Amino acid sequence: MRDVENALGRYADTDRPLVQVLDLNGEQADGFSYRQITRAARQLADQLADRQTTGARLRVGVVCGNTPEFVVADLALLAGRAVEVPVPLAFTREQASGMLELIDVLLTDGPGRRRLAEWGEAQVLPAGCPVVDVELSELLATASRPYSVDPVDADWVCKVIHTSGTTSRPKGVRIRANGIGALIASLSAVMPAEAFGRYLSTVPFSLLIEQVTGLYMVLLDGGCVTLLPQQAALVGTSADASDGILRYLRAARPTALVATPALAGALATAAKSARAAGREVAPALFGTDEVPLVCCGGAPVHPDVLRELDELGLPVYEGYGLSENSSVVSWNTPAARRFGTVGRPLPHVRVALGEDGELLVNSTSLFDGYTRDDPTSCPVLDGWLYTGDLAEIDADGFVTITGRKKNVIITSVGRNVAPEWVEAQYARLPFVQAVAVVGNQLPVLHGLFVIRPDTDPEQARAALAAFGREHLSEVEQVGRLRLATADEPSYHRFFTVTGRPMRAAIERAIHDGDLETITTATATAVSGNEEEKRMSTVQPYGSGSGRLVLAAPGQDSLGELAPEYVTRLLAEAGFLVLRGFRPDLEAFSLFVKNHSDRVTLDPARSFHGGDVAQKVDAGTDAVGLHLENGNSPFRPDLTWFLCEKAAASGSQTTVCDGYRVWDAVGEEARTAFAAQDIQYSRRVEEPKWRAFAFHRLGGVKPLDEITLDDFTGLVEDPESTVVEPLPDGSVTYAYRTPAAHRTLFGDRLSWANSIFGPSYNYEKPVITFADGSELPAALLAELERVTAQVTEDVEWQDGDVVLIDNTRVMHGRRAIEDPDRTIYNAQSYLRRDLLPGS
Repeated sequence: MRDVENALGRYADTDRPLVQVLDLNGEQADGFSYRQITRAARQLADQLADRQTTGARLRVGVVCGNTPEFVVADLALLAGRAVEVPVPLAFTREQASGMLELIDVLLTDGPGRRRLAEWGEAQVLPAGCPVVDVELSELLATASRPYSVDPVDADWVCKVIHTSGTTSRPKGVRIRANGIGALIASLSAVMPAEAFGRYLSTVPFSLLIEQVTGLYMVLLDGGCVTLLPQQAALVGTSADASDGILRYLRAARPTALVATPALAGALATAAKSARAAGREVAPALFGTDEVPLVCCGGAPVHPDVLRELDELGLPVYEGYGLSENSSVVSWNTPAARRFGTVGRPLPHVRVALGEDGELLVNSTSLFDGYTRDDPTSCPVLDGWLYTGDLAEIDADGFVTITGRKKNVIITSVGRNVAPEWVEAQYARLPFVQAVAVVGNQLPVLHGLFVIRPDTDPEQARAALAAFGREHLSEVEQVGRLRLATADEPSYHRFFTVTGRPMRAAIERAIHDGDLETITTATATAVSGNEEEKRMSTVQPYGSGSGRLVLAAPGQDSLGELAPEYVTRLLAEAGFLVLRGFRPDLEAFSLFVKNHSDRVTLDPARSFHGGDVAQKVDAGTDAVGLHLENGNSPFRPDLTWFLCEKAAASGSQTTVCDGYRVWDAVGEEARTAFAAQDIQYSRRVEEPKWRAFAFHRLGGVKPLDEITLDDFTGLVEDPESTVVEPLPDGSVTYAYRTPAAHRTLFGDRLSWANSIFGPSYNYEKPVITFADGSELPAALLAELERVTAQVTEDVEWQDGDVVLIDNTRVMHGRRAIEDPDRTIYNAQSYLRRDLLPGS
């Protein structure tokens, strides 16, 4: 940071303008010189020094808007060699709490105080943490010393910057002062001279990139930063912020700004309008003779958009960075630019590619680690940062980011898709303000499109479908559309303040049924053909991803539902409730067989009406969550139920989606269950194992000739199961299996097992980890709590049929209050030709 501090030494005691604030009419509402800002910063640094009670550096949270007070706070913490923890005002209470939990003192301004009140001070701050209001007028009234810093050039962790992880609580990236210094010196060497003389700040100062470009690069050029009115939405805080910012460009007359892809798109629209009106772009948009230096990052911009902007005389320079490198890694510059790339690495940066195409970064601006680690953390090995981004590097050193290593979508049909590329294609449509694509373990891609408020949803749907058919391959087309208008709650919930999609949150919302579904004409892979859609109606069931399939008027037969259609619905939903079809046992059995390679059984139950349906009879007590035959090596793919007669009260079947459980449990539970398998050990009487083998072998041998070898020969994975005979003819088995595992329809992990399951007709198994150790009571208690939160009831009606993915969704039962009920069960293995993509 010495270059910045040297610049402050040159300009700090001058009347050069440093901060300008616009009002809603685009007029200058306020302005402050270098002398005013730096003296106020020195005064605040002196006040904070009085709060230093230990030898450790003071950790200071900053909850401020894009205000002069933020600039004062930042320079004060630099002068005092404190650790700055800036928190976006767009954060939720939980996110803010995650960043502020370790601070010693909090600095706020007007917008920050209002946001702190909304969060609840006691909910986000450590106990006893003081809050200091940064009042610029008060600081100026008492300021007496010019700005100065410690002359010792020691390195320290000067900032902790938020970055997302696998949970809603962000982790902090520890930024070194010398790291930022190296980056700023490198940027200064490749950017045009005095480009940052008049900088327009359009994104939150809480982002490291805006601190670098909107403050430190400005200071190096002795420039001035222009701030938008407090009422104006910053880019990244609202989906429609870009259009609002355009009105302030002429008033700001910027020489530089950093834009997100959304703002770049808005600039393109405005530039085309200016050209169409016969006006020059620079005077029309910026009030200047020359266009400013517009740098773009955060998400990819389609090369065609960049070419269009270039043809309009408004070049946009795309770059790439991440907090772990103190922001910028590479950037296109006026002297070295190539469309479709993120430029060459900065002079202090080296890049390389891993064996799998992952971009590796080595530089003097690398971070000092995280405040907490999780699976999204980027490791540093032998001095190289493993970014998690997939890239290509051409012969001239230009870097192209092709996707996020952990974001690559693997659909349930085994196709790989890079969502970033798909998103960049759809973002070319003028009414699309933000887009996120997900689809892991789903038959087709799902897209959340934030559209302009004045866009007709039906027209948007048609345009998106037509665009996909014309410009994307079948596997890349979004088959399921979720449309949202650019209202702040939706935007903040699913996009970060840098505009990046929060894919985990979107996936959870889709699986929980929280997003309205609009199915395009290309989505036949999910919705079925037109005839199927006319015959049945599909609605959400419960709070998760389950679906209710309702028979159309006059539609009595389950057989009218194509197995391909039912299977595709099941792949997405996890369980289906089919209602209004009035099936009897024969029709139910035929329906099961039409979907199955083979039917299996519970040897403790008896068949009814053939060799498929078995009557459910497990007493009247509640039954814990389990998979059918999930505590044995013979777990089927599918579990089926037919409710011939529903109870008047109670007796609900319960369902619990293992995807939701795995998403909800804490890191300790995830780590424990990922470390080793669980093991079920139990004794099974001779008549039961003989009956099971007889049925599985299809009756090729008489029941009394079935041997133990016949039974053990049915174990598909002998390494996971040990079977030992006992003198009385019974057997014991020890069966190992993951508690969280991949499912029938994809690779996404589901916490689906029989740890809490029943033993009504069998000896209760001993359940341990594979090494024989007991499952910790605290771990079980957490899983009981989580499963209880996401367990749903099937409220039976006469004639209901329920189909469950037995590899993903556990089921159980509430206590039977009315015993006058009749329910049948079936178990089977899905026809492999019905798997999507077969």
